[in-house]
Amino acid sequence: MEGSKEDIIYVDDKEKNKKKKEKVQTERKFGINSFLAFVAYVGIGCIAIALLLTLILKGNSKLSSAFNSVGEVIAYVICICLAFSWVRTHRKIAWLVCYVIFVVTIVVLFILNV
Repeated sequence: MEGSKEDIIYVDDKEKNKKKKEKVQTERKFGINSFLAFVAYVGIGCIAIALLLTLILKGNSKLSSAFNSVGEVIAYVICICLAFSWVRTHRKIAWLVCYVIFVVTIVVLFILNV
């Protein structure tokens, strides 16, 4: 009888270890969505700091403009990345052509500060 109880306990311990391993693996998973979420968090922080500096310094300063530009660039990059994943799933040439035109327009106009 004791042998059969030990076998049952051994199976239970094995299942517990398996559940722990699965939980650890899911916690360490770091994908593109997590990365984009972190970058979005940094972008929001930059925009918030820019707005605070503008309020504190009673107008636009170079420092607040710099934070604002960084926040805008991060926002544009996130939008471009997410739009690309959407275009990639739809697999139509028209979506891809429009996407390329939109991205080039954003990049050129942002660099020219229009």
